[in-house]
Amino acid sequence: MGFGILLIGYVFYLNTVVPVYTIPVSAIVCLFGLRKLKIWNSGLRGAFRADLALALFGLVAAGLAGARAAGAPIPDLLTSAVSAALCLLVLLFHFYLGSGMISLANEVRLPRLSGRAFFFRTVACIYWFLFAFFNLDLGEKLEPFLARMYVPMVVVGFVVAIIGFAVLFGFYTDIVLPDEGNGKPSSPAKEKKKKTEEDPKDD
Repeated sequence: MGFGILLIGYVFYLNTVVPVYTIPVSAIVCLFGLRKLKIWNSGLRGAFRADLALALFGLVAAGLAGARAAGAPIPDLLTSAVSAALCLLVLLFHFYLGSGMISLANEVRLPRLSGRAFFFRTVACIYWFLFAFFNLDLGEKLEPFLARMYVPMVVVGFVVAIIGFAVLFGFYTDIVLPDEGNGKPSSPAKEKKKKTEEDPKDD
């Protein structure tokens, strides 16, 4: 099921210390889930495309970070620009993913789940925008401030990832997707009601 694979891929976002190495891994795993989910609405199709770009660019960013860690003479400006661009791609992915989940939850009439997806989309986009700003090379004057903000950003990023994991788990458990692409998604409550109507008990 698409949300199950997406949930597995999203686990890698729990790494907020050196996310540049795990973001492409997450993006690649999430692609397999989004490949199944993208048929349901434009938001999930946008998430699939954004995740594909994230996977490709993430591999470049991880390679660049690894080369620099190994001692390659890579300019700080290039590294910071690539890191900031990676964060903006993650933001775009979360925006489309959240939008797709909101639309899907509304379609199956689960307003609470839709509200959680809206909250997740909001906090994730704000965080990754700030993290993109955090990764920019802003000069020596701001270095002490950025150094003090490192631990809070790691903690907040972990909390945002936990929120995303919880919301995705809610979609995994609360929304039933047909095996084929010619049906409509529904909630377990609707499926139970439908089964009861189709198989009434004998008097």
